[in-house]
Amino acid sequence: MKLVSFRHGARDGFGVLSGDGVIDLTAAFFFETRYANLREVLAANAVDELRKAAENSEADLGLTDITFALPIPNPPKIICVGQNYPEVGAGKPAGNRPEHPNVFGRFRESFVAHGESIVRPKESDQLDYEGELGVIIGRQGRHIAEADALSYVAGYTCVNEGSVRDWQRHGSQNFPGKNFRHSGSMGPWMVTADEIPDPGKLKITTRVNGEIRQAGETGQMIFDIPFLISYVSKFAQLEPGDVISTGSPKVTAADTDPPAWLKPGDALEVEISGIGTLKNAVEAE
Repeated sequence: MKLVSFRHGARDGFGVLSGDGVIDLTAAFFFETRYANLREVLAANAVDELRKAAENSEADLGLTDITFALPIPNPPKIICVGQNYPEVGAGKPAGNRPEHPNVFGRFRESFVAHGESIVRPKESDQLDYEGELGVIIGRQGRHIAEADALSYVAGYTCVNEGSVRDWQRHGSQNFPGKNFRHSGSMGPWMVTADEIPDPGKLKITTRVNGEIRQAGETGQMIFDIPFLISYVSKFAQLEPGDVISTGSPKVTAADTDPPAWLKPGDALEVEISGIGTLKNAVEAE
């Protein structure tokens, strides 16, 4: 099941993807159970309620009638993992497995939804793409065992974990270059975990203006999804609606010669098998 967050007219809504449209469940669930958004649905463990409500229903809205929102419009935390695939740069050896993953946080405002424009900031022309699998947490957890980790997953989405490379290299910190407003994207929807029994067998493809720039598989991850969920839960309490972005396959723009930075007018796509294709244009700030 594909769960969609959207805006229609003057209201925010959520529903289930059906063909070329959306079964709008906003009113029924808000008035009956007071679930205002998909984050509240996850917190109430009510995904099956949405599934039942969508049975034998037809789409109320076409995809051209809505403006997509982030799959979880108000995620409590967005946690990202860097350098989680071998041979991150062209010609770079995989080397030994690091002892710990490279983990950092991002603001919600650093992401836009499917169909919105990502923004190259005034301060830099080094806007880079990073196609990644996003893991959406479905229930609260702390000190989660790897063997139990996938049971905490509500679903999956596509992420462009866009980075402003020169600001990322200000000293030894990732944070500034990873948090420019509207530099990344996420969507177009959340695919529920039951439709992806093995998230380690998904293909990730990033295209710029139709040209393949990245191609990899989630099975190549250095630290797999159960490990990452367990690791993050040791220092943070995971909450329904949290997103863990799991790293990007080779090769990013920074790894090409010369670097193929994103520029205004570019069309960016991140496609993940079993999920869909996240599409965004690039504009100047």
